[in-house]
Amino acid sequence: MDDCIERDIYLEKDDGKLTLAVRLYNDGFAFRYKDVDCGTDGPVFVISEATQVNLPENTTTFAGGYSATYEFDYNKRSYSDLKNHNGVFNTPLTADTGARWLLLSESDVYANDVSYCKSVLETKSGTASLGWKFGFKRDPAKEVHDDLSSPGHIRITNLETENGFTTPWRVAIIADDLNGLINSSVIDSLCPAMDQDLFADTSWIQPGKVAWSWWSGGDQHNYDIQVQHVDFAAKYGWEYCCLDAGWPTFENRIEELCTYARDKGVGIILWVNYLKLKTPEEIEKLFSQWSKWGVVGVKTDYFESDDIEVLESMRNVAEIGARYRLMVYYHGCINPCGETRTYPNIMSSEAVLGEEFRKWSTAPEPRNCLMYPFTRNITGSMDYTPACIAITKTGESAGFSLAKAVVYESAFQHFASSAYSFPSFLGLPYLSRIPTAWKSTKFIDGYPGEHITLMRTDGKDYYIGSMTLGKRNVSVALDFLGEGVYHAYIYADDEDGSLVLEEKQVTAKDTLELSLMDIGGAAVLITKDEMDTEVESPETDREGYTYYECEDGVLSGEARLADANMCSGGRKVGYVGNGSGNAVELTVQAEEAGTYELLLYYCTGEARNLTVTVGGESYELRNLTGQGFDIPVETSIEVTLKKGKNTVTLSSAGGYAPDLDRIAIGREE
Repeated sequence: MDDCIERDIYLEKDDGKLTLAVRLYNDGFAFRYKDVDCGTDGPVFVISEATQVNLPENTTTFAGGYSATYEFDYNKRSYSDLKNHNGVFNTPLTADTGARWLLLSESDVYANDVSYCKSVLETKSGTASLGWKFGFKRDPAKEVHDDLSSPGHIRITNLETENGFTTPWRVAIIADDLNGLINSSVIDSLCPAMDQDLFADTSWIQPGKVAWSWWSGGDQHNYDIQVQHVDFAAKYGWEYCCLDAGWPTFENRIEELCTYARDKGVGIILWVNYLKLKTPEEIEKLFSQWSKWGVVGVKTDYFESDDIEVLESMRNVAEIGARYRLMVYYHGCINPCGETRTYPNIMSSEAVLGEEFRKWSTAPEPRNCLMYPFTRNITGSMDYTPACIAITKTGESAGFSLAKAVVYESAFQHFASSAYSFPSFLGLPYLSRIPTAWKSTKFIDGYPGEHITLMRTDGKDYYIGSMTLGKRNVSVALDFLGEGVYHAYIYADDEDGSLVLEEKQVTAKDTLELSLMDIGGAAVLITKDEMDTEVESPETDREGYTYYECEDGVLSGEARLADANMCSGGRKVGYVGNGSGNAVELTVQAEEAGTYELLLYYCTGEARNLTVTVGGESYELRNLTGQGFDIPVETSIEVTLKKGKNTVTLSSAGGYAPDLDRIAIGREE
């Protein structure tokens, strides 16, 4: 990892002096300014930096814009587009010069004592030069004091630091091809090795799969939902369960939950906002308590700054976390810069426009998802939190969605779908078997924003992930296999984009042919073992019942449609109630007059009421509870219908009703 040539160049002028440190690797170089002496004691102010990168003419770049959380779209730009661009890019930036591939980023940003900020790459219209400039910080005038609000942000215009400061390494990975770029270890190698005393025992640092109820609508204030996700993780061999914002509602039961989970072989991870992590004393107090409870990991959030103060907090979280044997991963943060080499308990970082955005939008678009393997994920583990079950509103196929489990690397791999959806998912055996740490990776084919196919192995099994924006055929030579016959489990798309499984035997002499549809993909396991591919049977419509989707009804007042991946048809109706005029009206059919059972499928994260009106008669459903606002649950009532058409109205004159998925009418045999 440290195979390089390093030279120090000493520069001096008047009372000032500095050392320009340069390292040259086989696949890149790096430089930093260190021990910058301004000839004075105490604080100093850095007012600007003049470092520039000049790319060769006709270079194509792939970079985002600015985001305090590093969550943005990566855009492809021609050389002329770059020359006309006026703004800033967060790192990393990937470039295709025609002869070489290049990635620009930083290293050792917070692994050592922090005396300089994280930087951005600034462009000026009329030139293709990229300038290393100060990043952004939290705006004191727009600071926040609650857990779920983002602060304002302003540019760092002058940097207050101490005499003798050192900048992070500025890194350029340079490779002949994309395989070299993806497999480079330059960024990690520039950080110090771990402290042998602090990490004398690293057996407690274990990568793994994480069950996570937040994205799929699991109420984080509900203790029972977390127990259900622990049970799911234990049943299917997932190592961890993450409790997100809201868990302090049952803080007095965390130790109980940790004990319950530990007895089932599952570790508990707790979420926390940066506002509670500003000082070493605050971190010490919090982590010591969590360690006593039996917590094994920490999910931090809302750092949202490139400034020294916040970077120090990130380092303190890793260091103090190590003392209490707590694994760490960061959200709302800068992209990773090799610090996991110094602090191996850092399991992942967000810094990506991830799947969580699809809870309320269609972002990130598939094209952006095909940028990440060539940009963000090269800098370090990426907590994208793939759902892996296709989110139909994005246009992604089932194969495209499942392939993310292979293509995206994260030592903590959060799978965002719920414990209620996974058991009947065809791809669950694949997810339950897949490792989250890899021995080696082989890039097979691809181009940023268009397609990718790669193979990863843990030294025993081989996993292939393939994703594409446009329809294509992919050939994968299996010459990386050892001797003998292997079982290949190929999860791919049918003509409708639904997941299908093909099993076959292969050897190292074979070539695997994958036919991918638009926004399609495939995920493959090749192993000497046989895998049990059975899953639970999905819930089916009841025989003798007729089902009616609420989104097909007549909506009045403020009632509106919303995407809901877990609901039938991928949609639901919300904002029903809070006034009787905000309602859904459905027309149902009865073959004869009489008493029928009406099944109601709804979503709610709190107790809500609903009025069901049929033929002038109203039925009141009080205190309906559920598993969250994205996961439908069922209840039933008996109603009287006349022969032929009947109007069913769902409303609530008081507060809001639950979100509504569908109803069914039938008679139990």
